[in-house]
Amino acid sequence: MSRFTTYAIREISSSFLLLLILLSSILWLGQGLRHLELLTSDNVSFVSYISYILLLLPKILSITIPICVFLSILFNINRLRNDSEIIILWAAGKSDYESLLKPILLFAFLVYFLSTILSVYITPYSLNEIRHKIIDIRSSGIHSSFLKEKKFISPANNLTIFLQERSGNKITGLLIHDIKNSSSPQTYIAENGEFIEENNKKILRLFNGNIQIFERNQNKISEVEFETYDLNLAPYNKQESKHIYSDELFTYQIISNLNGKNIKDLNKYEKEQFAQLHSRIANPFYIFSFALIPLIILKFSKKPGDSFLVPISFVSVIAFIFQITQITSSNLLIDKSNMVFIIYFLPISFLLIIIFAIFLDNFALKRFLNVK
Repeated sequence: MSRFTTYAIREISSSFLLLLILLSSILWLGQGLRHLELLTSDNVSFVSYISYILLLLPKILSITIPICVFLSILFNINRLRNDSEIIILWAAGKSDYESLLKPILLFAFLVYFLSTILSVYITPYSLNEIRHKIIDIRSSGIHSSFLKEKKFISPANNLTIFLQERSGNKITGLLIHDIKNSSSPQTYIAENGEFIEENNKKILRLFNGNIQIFERNQNKISEVEFETYDLNLAPYNKQESKHIYSDELFTYQIISNLNGKNIKDLNKYEKEQFAQLHSRIANPFYIFSFALIPLIILKFSKKPGDSFLVPISFVSVIAFIFQITQITSSNLLIDKSNMVFIIYFLPISFLLIIIFAIFLDNFALKRFLNVK
């Protein structure tokens, strides 16, 4: 491996990592803020919250990696052009494509293998873990952390709670309106209360109060006083759906589910799995297209004084089209499972077109883009 190849790979890799960290951090921060209600509403500890949002990273990386590959190579090619390093390569008798193609392809192969591992193994695992964490969190029942002092809070659709003061699990000045039974809604009033757990059950123990029961059929209110009353909170727990979406299934689970089945006989859920499986395999191929697109700007913008706005805009539009095509073809495969070849045909076709454009006659491409 020549010194220039090593130098180019190092420069591209450093730019790629910097862009990947910046872009992924921005998206990750946005997702973290979006799920902040887990801390404020769902009684999740800070450690559990951090572990939850860390599991979002693989999905974010699968989105940002192709973009960062394109931007890092585009940035470095433009820097080589502005610093006249490409002209030095000419003076040394080397073709710019011959010098740049090797480091870019080596870098693209490395990122491709990492993207494949991320797509096939790591991202499904992280999404599967997220799904099970959501099920556990949403089904864990009502907790004292839901409640705010001097505010009416509805931790469940059929329950409203007001409290005067709270210190940990101990509550002072409590009013509860329960409409679980619509024909006889109940209102609990108590001087004090406490959240406790007995036999794996969450209970709100009330002290010194009364229960007012409104009988709708008889249009009357009955009242029962108590010194101690245990309100079982289990009936008010949310029943979170345990359905696992296709992108949350492990790859081996999808293969097992589809094994021996004809495409025509697949139901909707199995079609989603079919599309997801092939998307995981085919999408990393786009890495090569994103890596080679920036080389097109060398067709008409090699020297520092050459116009670069049009060529950079041109290759950016192409990259955007590739990204949209990748997403669209994956979604299209759900309804058109028999067209599975398209999801592989498109990235290979794009790659061949780019290679053709790279070695196309300079004059023909300049005339097409109307660049002097």
